[in-house]
Amino acid sequence: MAARVSVDNNTDELKLLIFRLGKTLFGINVSRVREVIERTKTISLPYSHEAVEGVFKLREEVLTLVKLGNYFDMHGEETKRGEGAIIVVEFNNNRYGILVDTVEEIKSLTCGDIEPPAEYLIDSGAPLTGITKVNETTILLADFEKITEEILGIRCTNEPVSASENPDWKHDIKIILADDSSTLRKSMTKVLKGFGYDNIIICTNGRQAWDTVRKMKIDDKNPVDIVISDIEMPLIDGLKLTSMIKQDQDLRDTPVILFSSLVNKENREIGRKAGADAQVSKPDSEELIQALEKCLVDKGRLKLETINN
Repeated sequence: MAARVSVDNNTDELKLLIFRLGKTLFGINVSRVREVIERTKTISLPYSHEAVEGVFKLREEVLTLVKLGNYFDMHGEETKRGEGAIIVVEFNNNRYGILVDTVEEIKSLTCGDIEPPAEYLIDSGAPLTGITKVNETTILLADFEKITEEILGIRCTNEPVSASENPDWKHDIKIILADDSSTLRKSMTKVLKGFGYDNIIICTNGRQAWDTVRKMKIDDKNPVDIVISDIEMPLIDGLKLTSMIKQDQDLRDTPVILFSSLVNKENREIGRKAGADAQVSKPDSEELIQALEKCLVDKGRLKLETINN
């Protein structure tokens, strides 16, 4: 019995599908979910990650099944008995199933209801992007971009060939990179530095990015040149962050690029209304670099001949 999950385009709301692994509850944005089905038979894959149970067929598509309890070492009675539920998810144009013990419900929250993990968890690269509470029950938000890369070997960004020469002017460009995934932050930092943009301020959530861009604006000697932001983040999401920057008289000229797998044909209008100067879908980091340099020219941060030379 398959349950289709619709995506709500109301950006003021974040809808979480709540599921359980063992005794622990997790949440995933319903915009990542394609459907929920009962557990089905799989065919084992040799030389695969220990968290890969195998592959299964969903209509005309063959998908990998990730046994998420193996990854987190959280095992419930349902999956032990050969039961459980499969949540079919999609990240960066890659679709697969995650096996969980039970699917509980869908809850509507705001990004302000989600707290970032503790600093020591962020520093250690723990596969978590946020924590929230529903009726006093703690809900964990897993870093699925990290999980996707570690288990399935699917990179959250592609890495274009770096520039052969990086002129000095690139070192002066101050970039805020805001993303709640530790894997994405590391990958994008590598990409940006490969093109000579090494003056990067890392932020792990939208609130931190907002506070940073405001603080740096107050110091006229150190303003931000451009903001690159994910959409789905704790405290303040990328759409609200963009809107706040564009509605601030002192900051509205700061270019903002939304870099997210949520950037698609349906959602681009939402990003445009928020005021984004450019929107790029993960994992296309080559397009991101092109958008970055176009924004710098359009906003007068650079002259076109500077980039070409």
